[in-house]
Amino acid sequence: MNFLLRTPFFRLLLALIAGIVTCGYFRLFDLTILLLAVPAFLSVFLSFWVKNVQWAHRLRWGFGAGVVVLMYLAGYALAARQEHQLQFNFSGKSQLYRLELVERPEVKARSVLCVAETRLVDGGLSKMDHPAGKPTAIETSAGASASMNSLAKTIVYLQKDSLALLLQRGDILLARLRFQAPATVQNPEGFDYAAFLRRKGIAATAYSDSLNWRKLSHLEKPGLRHWAEKARDQLLAVYRKLNLAPDEFAVLAALTLGYKEELDPEIMLHYSASGAMHILSVSGLHVGVIFLIVNSLVSMLFRKPSTILPKTACIILALWLYAFITGLSPSVIRASAMFSMVTLGKALGRQAQIYNTISSTAFILLLLNPSYLWDVGFQLSYTAVLGIVYFQPQLSPLLAVSNKALKWLWDLTSVSLAAQLGTLPLALFYFNQFPNYFLLTNYIAIPLSTFVIYAAVSYLVLSFVPVAGDVVGWGLTQLLWLLNKSIAAIHALPGSVTQVYAGNVELLLMTILLCCWVGYAELKKYYFIAVALAAVLVFPVKQIVIEVLGNQRSELVVYSDRKASHVQLNAGRREFVITSDSAAFVKVAGKYRLKQRLINEQFVVDSASLFKVLDGKRFAFINDKTYCRKKATFPLKLDYLIISTLKGYTPKELLSCFEPRICIAGSSVSDYSTARLQEECKARGITFYSLRRSGAYREQLVRTNKSSMSSPKFEISKKHRIDIHKKS
Repeated sequence: MNFLLRTPFFRLLLALIAGIVTCGYFRLFDLTILLLAVPAFLSVFLSFWVKNVQWAHRLRWGFGAGVVVLMYLAGYALAARQEHQLQFNFSGKSQLYRLELVERPEVKARSVLCVAETRLVDGGLSKMDHPAGKPTAIETSAGASASMNSLAKTIVYLQKDSLALLLQRGDILLARLRFQAPATVQNPEGFDYAAFLRRKGIAATAYSDSLNWRKLSHLEKPGLRHWAEKARDQLLAVYRKLNLAPDEFAVLAALTLGYKEELDPEIMLHYSASGAMHILSVSGLHVGVIFLIVNSLVSMLFRKPSTILPKTACIILALWLYAFITGLSPSVIRASAMFSMVTLGKALGRQAQIYNTISSTAFILLLLNPSYLWDVGFQLSYTAVLGIVYFQPQLSPLLAVSNKALKWLWDLTSVSLAAQLGTLPLALFYFNQFPNYFLLTNYIAIPLSTFVIYAAVSYLVLSFVPVAGDVVGWGLTQLLWLLNKSIAAIHALPGSVTQVYAGNVELLLMTILLCCWVGYAELKKYYFIAVALAAVLVFPVKQIVIEVLGNQRSELVVYSDRKASHVQLNAGRREFVITSDSAAFVKVAGKYRLKQRLINEQFVVDSASLFKVLDGKRFAFINDKTYCRKKATFPLKLDYLIISTLKGYTPKELLSCFEPRICIAGSSVSDYSTARLQEECKARGITFYSLRRSGAYREQLVRTNKSSMSSPKFEISKKHRIDIHKKS
């Protein structure tokens, strides 16, 4: 209770979070909101209206309860308003839209990703010419009276060409698009892309080729982010003068300025698997180093106690200037806000209550943007800080060290362990892996990254000085090379990563264990130990249930993947896989395989159109043009026909060669081709399934033969068993 009294922002934060979470999963009736709001308003008003001191003291709980309820409703209302802004009218047909690019376009392998504020254009329509003089299908309003529908934030992928590569923030485009709702979970234990985009405020996605869009104008909106990007670009230009290797430049830009667009996937894998990914995300560590640099410099200028306010103002200004040039990312804003409040509290002679400070920054950020609550970085950042603040003081006294070097090493160890404890449940839940050498990584990466930040700041200051700039630049280059090599070496160690499945149940149990630890440490009540033991017992019970049910399970899964085809047969804990891309399969099915604890029996990588027999089930894969313009004297009877491409085929021609029980259209088959194939299947009485529309195909298989349960057969037939002739 004393803790709650000393941390008012913590109470308000819990109520605000409860309202946001409620809106994320439920909808309250208007009457329910009214029944909550009216008594809350009355209780708050009554506390001000009562003049009698004795009665005011007795009714003090009413004020607190009323404020908590009102804050709960505020969180619900803010989240509901954001949800309302994500409403989008999906007409299912191509329409004309006006796009205003609100972020810098991101260049992909085959397209240019544009985040845009989008309006549907109505009114009289007339033909327009493409900016390059090519004919176009775009139509635009002929008069100024054309009306604009409601505004929505969308993602538009433009075909990669010279014009798309020249686009920048603030450009106004006119495009003929057919928007689609972002895909929900497509595969077992898969990633919910729709929820991810909605929590970033994205309502819909679309693709446009070069002929169906044109640039109208450029609308300069010199906001904070605009100037922040310009400042960051100028600093990146200074870095480029060093002529660093691509990996070294990418790490330097990400580590110091939060610019991650040039990070190679292999580098990200090294840092992630070794437990050093937090280094590449500008956050509390980086802001802390900047704070130390600025504090030491300012302390030399303002030595007298009377100059404490100018000193504080300089430190806070420097912190927010750093946040500005790193793009005002939420993680930097959080860290800058916390350091600013602590610095201001010291300047005013008040010792800040750290938990109240942390809660106040989270409270303010969630008021500004409730969707931050669902951001993984937001969650990991605050759990890491809470872990360090609470667990580190408990771990540090466990080892008494007098030597300064060893004490520094132990302090670094205790901080790393505390942060790992705080983030462990969420890290396992989101990433399903544990970096076994995270302590070794922190011993190397944190000091090196700190030196890199110091050297980078020095280089930015001295880059224009001929000799000094060259010396500092050379040192910075060597530090970056050493950092990357060290992280890659740790990743290469045997057993660097342990794959662990953690679902909703595991997340809840791990959270309960941490809460019981804290509860017993603070209150010394033995029922916390009882609850913790009960939670621990749930883990083996759950594993036993999975083992028993898994041994009886036999399931066929055809995964949804636009770049490859994957078929998996699970027989007990054994799996049999046919795939055209093994790396893609591991990525798509990794979490599901961990959950089911599957043991790989056979793994066949094959991109050719071959017939396959899997435990008596006959498959045919259409991945190329092998059967194009061919016909069969007797169609091959199949259990499953899996079609990854229809280019060069007509549905009628293809189904004349095969007689499947179930026809499965892959995610790479277009909507138009899927619809035609579905019509042909319906005419022939064939069951049709679209991976693009409905996600992965799953079928529970019934096994009558006990021997086949323990040893499913897997064969590949490379010889066609049907008589196929070329068409005359």
